[in-house]
Amino acid sequence: MTYPIARLAGAASLFAYLSAAPALAQAQQTPVAGEQDGKPDPATITVTATRLATDTQKVPATVTVVTDEKMADQLVNDVKDLVRFEPGVSVPRQPARFGAALGTTGRAGNEGFVVRGIGGNRVLIQVDGVRVPDGFTFGAQSVGRGDYVDLGLVKSVEILRGPASALYGSDGLAGAISFTTADPGDFLTRGKSVGGLGRAGYQSSDQEWSETGILAGRSGSWSAMLAYTRRDFAELENQGSVGGSGMSRTKANPQDGEANAVLGRIVYEPGTGHKLRLTGEYLDNHLDSNVLTSVSASVAGTTASDSTKRKRAAFDWTWAGQGAIQRTRLSLYWQQAEDSQFAAEGRTTLADRTRLNTFDNRVFGGSGEIIFGYETGALRHRLIIGADASRTRQEGIRDGTVPPAGETYPTRAFPITDFTLAGLFVSDEISLGPVTLFPALRFDHYALDPKKDAALPAFNSASQSGSRVSPKIGATLALSPDVSLFANYAQGFKAPEPSQVNQFFQNLAFGYRSEPNPNLKPETSRSVEGGIRFGGGGVRMQLTGFHADYDNFISQEVVGGAFTPANPAVYQFINLDEARVNGIEGRVDAQLGRGFSANLAFAYADGDVIRQGVKSSLSTVDPAKIVGGLGYRAPDGGFGGQLTVTHSTRKEASATTGVCTAACYRPDAFTIVDATAFVRLTQGLTLRAGIFNLFDAKYAWWNDVRGLAASSTITDAYTQPGRNGSVSISYRF
Repeated sequence: MTYPIARLAGAASLFAYLSAAPALAQAQQTPVAGEQDGKPDPATITVTATRLATDTQKVPATVTVVTDEKMADQLVNDVKDLVRFEPGVSVPRQPARFGAALGTTGRAGNEGFVVRGIGGNRVLIQVDGVRVPDGFTFGAQSVGRGDYVDLGLVKSVEILRGPASALYGSDGLAGAISFTTADPGDFLTRGKSVGGLGRAGYQSSDQEWSETGILAGRSGSWSAMLAYTRRDFAELENQGSVGGSGMSRTKANPQDGEANAVLGRIVYEPGTGHKLRLTGEYLDNHLDSNVLTSVSASVAGTTASDSTKRKRAAFDWTWAGQGAIQRTRLSLYWQQAEDSQFAAEGRTTLADRTRLNTFDNRVFGGSGEIIFGYETGALRHRLIIGADASRTRQEGIRDGTVPPAGETYPTRAFPITDFTLAGLFVSDEISLGPVTLFPALRFDHYALDPKKDAALPAFNSASQSGSRVSPKIGATLALSPDVSLFANYAQGFKAPEPSQVNQFFQNLAFGYRSEPNPNLKPETSRSVEGGIRFGGGGVRMQLTGFHADYDNFISQEVVGGAFTPANPAVYQFINLDEARVNGIEGRVDAQLGRGFSANLAFAYADGDVIRQGVKSSLSTVDPAKIVGGLGYRAPDGGFGGQLTVTHSTRKEASATTGVCTAACYRPDAFTIVDATAFVRLTQGLTLRAGIFNLFDAKYAWWNDVRGLAASSTITDAYTQPGRNGSVSISYRF
């Protein structure tokens, strides 16, 4: 065991001992942490881990559940805030320092999730079971995935670590992030016919004002709700001190943004366990930027206008079942997402130019599953049989004025493509005394069908199809009512994307081109993890170790040519050899009595990637991170607060080999303190406030600066906000 792992494990053991001692002394009168009056708290129930509603302490995987109440108490505004206190998971977001035709730094916003060192499209993100679109980068265009979801409409988030393909198919290579939106019934408790929520908030780090209104009603067997969130914001501040214009500027570039999110849902419950839902969702983000950092001797300035829209319509039917059938679900959906990035660049000597890049996804899909509960002798089963299928049309346009030499606008980076995914799966939960097994098996088929495209007249696209079987087996062993062991083996896969199989671009004047690769293989993963859990006497504790192998990583590489017009260099997406990640994670949540609570979580991992037999560091692995907190909640729930300390170590120099041309910039280790509090002013009316980075530390996250050279003079541009605050007031009725 390396020293960092030993140090972190020792910290967890010491904290567990100190926090468990007083709680165990009152085990008879204190319920398990995460329970209210002996009943499970929503924050302890996961569906994503096994597709069955199960206590997180009883699944053979590592999963975090974040409820809407917890998000409100922590003053979470976006997905980067969501994982603020979640070691082992991060959301990269670089400063906006892009140009019209060159550079993409920061243009993707909240890029997506990195789980145990693996990120991008390799992590499944879904809203109510529907995948959000892929991220995409080409030239000066960069589309992220983290801003496709507005947390104002979400009632819970589940963060599953490790491959999820045995249950969800492609994209579940490294993990799954599942967002669940609210139902009318969430606001119509205790027989109410009308209920809802009103909330307003302000966040100083980006001057964001947000307002949310939710209204729900019930009449007989019918219920409905309408939810709306509005956000107005500016650039995210940093701790840069150099203003003005030009590349030396380290202050954030000025931005002005707005976002609207709407969710409507109608529910019909005719009785006998049947429930039908009709859902409509609309998300619209718009951001204007004045890219002062683009100013140079040849560029007078750049302005940009980017927008992201996502629309979804869905119908689902569930039946509570009877006899051996415990539950049945069927859903159909349509989703359309449109991303547009426009930039206008004024130039001092050459003609001014503009760029308009779009990336659109339209998908039809459906899924269904049946859950059976039965016994075979001494074995108790909860068996799931399910299937899902979707067909996505993916396309993008590259347009503008003054195109590069040899190009004619409009054109595309890849042809319009229909992308089909279909899968069948079976999963079981088999209980025998203290042992519970969780086997699962899934068969997936995928197909890419590119279309003849007038925007790519000289390009011969290639179709591709394939299939994959993904197994998973997990087990838990209850050593006592309070102590259990768990282990899990899972495989994952990621089908090649249309833009990888058929990306096309050529600039013969500069001697290069990109070509399709119809033989591109799916990325695959194999993961083993195991650990020990304790739950009793007001304490929940988990310690996990894991190892993951990733094969056939897809990367765009130079595969031939000499960078001359007569012999152009050829770029192509190919499969690399493999990557490996090892790590250890731990978490302790304890009720200390008299309203006090404490928590500690940590994650440490390292990884490497092998390219054509040469091993180098896997740069996306985050440095070790420890989060500890002390909280208080009055017995009547009238007021409370939390003090949280976060420490991140410095990325080791040996773990950045091959990442940068020379030495990489590695932010110093840092410790920050955050404080949040709430007070219930009257029944249903709650005021919340928080101060973040309480001691005004200057710090930066590794995955935000990854690839930045140590010699850079603009490292302050990548820093996080200094001391900042948030406040919200909400009324639930």
